[in-house]
Amino acid sequence: MNKVILKKPSDKKDVFGAFLLKNAIFTTGEKYDMPIVGSNIDKLPTSLFSYQRIGNKKLELPEGTALHFYLFDYCFDGEYGVWNSLIRGKEFKRGFNIDKLNGFDYIIVPDFSLNVDMPIEWQIWNTYRSRVIAVALQELGYKVIINARWSDEASYDFCFTGIEEGSIVAVGTHGCSRSLEDLQLFNEGLIELLNVVKPKSIIIYGALPDSTKQILESYKQEYVVFKSDTSIAMEKYRHGNESK
Repeated sequence: MNKVILKKPSDKKDVFGAFLLKNAIFTTGEKYDMPIVGSNIDKLPTSLFSYQRIGNKKLELPEGTALHFYLFDYCFDGEYGVWNSLIRGKEFKRGFNIDKLNGFDYIIVPDFSLNVDMPIEWQIWNTYRSRVIAVALQELGYKVIINARWSDEASYDFCFTGIEEGSIVAVGTHGCSRSLEDLQLFNEGLIELLNVVKPKSIIIYGALPDSTKQILESYKQEYVVFKSDTSIAMEKYRHGNESK
């Protein structure tokens, strides 16, 4: 992989990480100047691997493995998380460093939370950070899959902005069907994603409820489903082979 070094300017303190967007193109004529980015991959992943499972040992990964961040935000965000580490241009022994991405064929952009009860400004900020990281990782030479995340109808104004039409996108369904209301919010946002982005393919992490499957099939949408780590662990436990 031909990598580029995203060097932080030495003549000023860029606390906003503007240097990460040096070569970015932004949306115009809209409320939000989001970086425009699309998934730069030509094949779908064959397996997903959680960021939380990366240790200090060299991983032996199957060909076509994508790294995902479908975790609680504290697992990849915060003082030593992906965002702050990229801006600081440092590598933290106990936090994120760019070497952790080596060995993966694809990187699904971090899934920053967009919750209904979050202030809308916070939701916009998390969407923006997701786009910036996608741009930065592509600049570094990684094959990136764009993550799509929404909350309710109020987020539609910005949550898909900057995703190139026809991109391959990933969505996480884990925890999105705990109630009928949660499932309805997810399905309504999925329909908006299909209408606005018109994805080439959708990578789904987590369960696929029947109602969600019906929507995808009604749009003749290509998709692939990967079970969540929690679901896989529970299956092993139920079958009595949790130690394997």
